[in-house]
Amino acid sequence: MDLTTPIRLTGRAPKPLAAVEVRELQPSDFALLATERGIEPAPLKRLGERHHALARLLAQGVSPGEASVVTGLSGSRISILKADPTFAELVNFYKDKVDEQYVDMHATLAGLSLDAAVRLRERLEDDDEDKLSIGQLIEMTKLGADRTGFGPKSESTVNVNIGLAEKMQAARERAEARRKMIDITPTEGSA
Repeated sequence: MDLTTPIRLTGRAPKPLAAVEVRELQPSDFALLATERGIEPAPLKRLGERHHALARLLAQGVSPGEASVVTGLSGSRISILKADPTFAELVNFYKDKVDEQYVDMHATLAGLSLDAAVRLRERLEDDDEDKLSIGQLIEMTKLGADRTGFGPKSESTVNVNIGLAEKMQAARERAEARRKMIDITPTEGSA
């Protein structure tokens, strides 16, 4: 092995460039360079579970970045999928389902909360015995108020720990080791 030959550390080895003249370029050829080629990725042929999971997340309003973390798909792949008509149809399908479920759940919880609030008011006014305690009625009222937009506001924070610092440190150590390997070159007179 020749130690003076540089060692390629990343990527594919470059291939020699070859060009063959087919014909002489015409001015009309240059005009074609300015036109849109219309290259689009091939449409999806099969929708897998990851596609469905991503479509459900996007339909629920999850950002593409968060969806990327959950599904393991890259941001660029998600962007390409969002432009695909088949995938867009799948997202719309799930969006309709999310809306239906929200309306059903919202109506049910609003009714439950209203019933509990009415019973609580009646109980407080009449002071007769009831099978539900006041604490239970209050909790039902809180639950319904919270789920119908009348509860206390809170923010959720998602903390994703992917070990970036450790990965960066390991990459630095590998790069330093490679640099040291490359710096070891034979000097004249040694061999």
